[in-house]
Amino acid sequence: MSAVAAKEINPILAAYLRSLAERPLLTKAATSGTLGFFQEILAGKLAGAPPEPLAKSERTGVPPIDWLKQNHRAIKLAIYGFFISAPLAHQLTGRLQRAFAGKTTPRDKLLMILVQNLLLAPIQNTVYIASLAVIAGARNSTQIKNAIKANFFRVMKISWSIGPLSMFIAQTFIPSELWVPFFTAISAAAGTFINMQVKKKALAAAKAKKDAEDSASKSEGKKSQ
Repeated sequence: MSAVAAKEINPILAAYLRSLAERPLLTKAATSGTLGFFQEILAGKLAGAPPEPLAKSERTGVPPIDWLKQNHRAIKLAIYGFFISAPLAHQLTGRLQRAFAGKTTPRDKLLMILVQNLLLAPIQNTVYIASLAVIAGARNSTQIKNAIKANFFRVMKISWSIGPLSMFIAQTFIPSELWVPFFTAISAAAGTFINMQVKKKALAAAKAKKDAEDSASKSEGKKSQ
């Protein structure tokens, strides 16, 4: 926090930075888990795919518990954020920052951007898509691989649109002590958008399947007459 200590900063941000310095992995995990929970809820609303209502037999009569049961995918995404996403990002980003510590030439900055976008981003996005697939109901390796094939390059295009610009902004304008909250905010926005796109694609696929089944049913009906 040395680079920002001399400046007046928000007390909440200051407390968060202290927590990052004292308990980096736990703080990142708690942040990622919390954001993951709300990302799923927001992405569902934006995509027009809110969670299905609970069946009468599933309801407990306690609104907070029923709400959590209805939003079970958000809970699963929070678990993913806490136990998978945050530790993975912590390790990868930490190694990247250590590898480029003290290197500030334009060449080094460009190389850092390339490593981030060509090596780290594909790893993180593959894990993210696979995890979303499992949360959505994938139960075998074939289903997970199909989800990755269907969404990988779409997600990478988003990463490649956002990643270089956000890294350039961080390198140019933001003290290294503030990189974690900065990239966390960027990641949360991108994650919500990606999740929304995945949900929209799933909705479109389900609609196309239903339309095909309805069309086939009508054709069979006409033939039987």
